[in-house]
Amino acid sequence: MKSIFTKIIFFCLSVTWSSCLYAHGTIIFPNVEHGDGFIDVKIYDSKDSFLNEDLAIESVRKRAQKGEVVVPLSKIHEGKIAIVAYHDEDSDGKLKTGLFWRPKEGFAFSNNYEPKGPPSFKKAAIDLVHGEPVIIELNY
Repeated sequence: MKSIFTKIIFFCLSVTWSSCLYAHGTIIFPNVEHGDGFIDVKIYDSKDSFLNEDLAIESVRKRAQKGEVVVPLSKIHEGKIAIVAYHDEDSDGKLKTGLFWRPKEGFAFSNNYEPKGPPSFKKAAIDLVHGEPVIIELNY
């Protein structure tokens, strides 16, 4: 009897914990290549602020690890947002770029948008649904 009670308590706690984990918004990067550096995430709410790091409505920097990295957001975001992320592999706080500003470190946009020219807020924009994680694949 004690074993069944313990299992019920554990189940209830795990359901409550997962609900808390995704309460404000959570971004999951399932394909981080290695654990060097950090995953930097910026959230934008308009095309006017898009890609201007000083105007991001939220910035999160989380230690990278190989495999899946879960980044919880601390603020509640309403309406359309665009997420920009990169794997700051050398921890210098900047996205390394090469010829024609092509990124040399892993990068990603919400909507798994891969720009063929200058990035667009409209193409990266998503509606954040509270309680549902956003899954974004990094491009290396």
